[in-house]
Amino acid sequence: MPLAPVDDLGTQLYYEDSGELPGPYTTVVFVHGTAFNGAIFRRMFQYAAEHKLRLVTINRREYPGSTPLSEDELRAAAGTDIEAGRDFFLRRSIEIARFLAWFIQTERIPPICSKDGQRETGGFILLGWSSGWVYVAPLIADAATLPADLVQALEPYFRGLCAFDVPRLLLGMPVFNDADMAIRPYTDALGTIEEYCATFQAMASGHYLHPDVFAWHADGLTEVPKMPLEDVRAIAEAMTVGEKASTLNAFERLDQWLFGAPSEFFLDTTHKVFGKNELTVAQSLWECIMGAWYIQDLHKAREEKGEVGRELLTMFMPERNHFPHWEEPELTCKAVAELFG
Repeated sequence: MPLAPVDDLGTQLYYEDSGELPGPYTTVVFVHGTAFNGAIFRRMFQYAAEHKLRLVTINRREYPGSTPLSEDELRAAAGTDIEAGRDFFLRRSIEIARFLAWFIQTERIPPICSKDGQRETGGFILLGWSSGWVYVAPLIADAATLPADLVQALEPYFRGLCAFDVPRLLLGMPVFNDADMAIRPYTDALGTIEEYCATFQAMASGHYLHPDVFAWHADGLTEVPKMPLEDVRAIAEAMTVGEKASTLNAFERLDQWLFGAPSEFFLDTTHKVFGKNELTVAQSLWECIMGAWYIQDLHKAREEKGEVGRELLTMFMPERNHFPHWEEPELTCKAVAELFG
C-alpha cells in the first residue's frame, strides 16, 4: 500500500500513481470529493502516458488507507467556529503540500520547463474535484502563511491549481431563499446514513439536461436528472465492499457536515484565489454550473478594476456530467492534457 508521510506525528496519505514516463511530462495530482475516494480517477491511468501525463490520486484523511482525523479535528470541521473551520482546511491543505514535496523528492518528477517561448511542460497541477477543492484552495489563498521550506520545495514545480466542477456552496456562495436551487439531500432528513450517502452518490452521478449552461441565471438550469436517481447508481455500485464501508464511514464522520458549513469557511479563500484553472462539465449538477459562473464573475470583476490577478483558464465539457473521469476517462485525459499538458 503506497503511503506518504506528511508530518512528524505519523500522519500518512494513501496515494496511487500512474507511473513515471520517459521524456518531459506533466504530473496532475487529483484530490477527490465527497463519498468517493481517489479510485474514482483510476480509469484514466491507462490513457495518461499517450497524453504525456502522470496522474496521481490522493485519498483524503478519513478515506481508505489514509490516517483518520482526531476527534478535535472532526469537531472543528462540523462546528460553526469560523476561525477553527478555516484552520481545519488550511491544515489539511498543508498536509497535501507536504505530500507534494515528498513526492517531488522521492519520484524526481521534472520541474517546470519552457523553451523558446513554447508552452510550459513539467511540474505539476493540483486539481481539486468537487468538494476536494476546499482541501487545496488554501495553498494559494494563504500562501504567505506556508512554511518557507515548503514554498521553496514546491515553487519550481507548482504550475497551477484547478477547480474541477466545484459546487457553489463550497465557494462560499449563499443559498438565497427557499426557491433558490440547493443540493437538498445535503440538508434534508433522509433516514439512515446509508440512505443519505446513497442518495447523494446517485444525485451527484446523474446527468442534468440544463436548458442553457451559459445563461448565468437559475432559469437556465434544472434540478431534475436525465434519469431517475434509482437508475444512476452504477458508479457507487462499482465500488468494492471494503471501499463502500470505508467511504460510508468517512461520509458519516466528516463529509456529511461539509455542505452545511458556514459560508465564511470558504468565501475568503475563494476571493483570494479566483481559481487559476477551471474545468466544468455541462451536464453536471446545477450547483457546480453555478460555481463555475461565480468564479468567472469574480475574475471578471477583478479585471474590470484593473487588478493584476492570476490567469483564469476555463473549459466546459459538453454532454458530460460530474464524473467524466469515470464515464469518459480517455476523453477526460485528453481534456486535461489540452488544458495543462
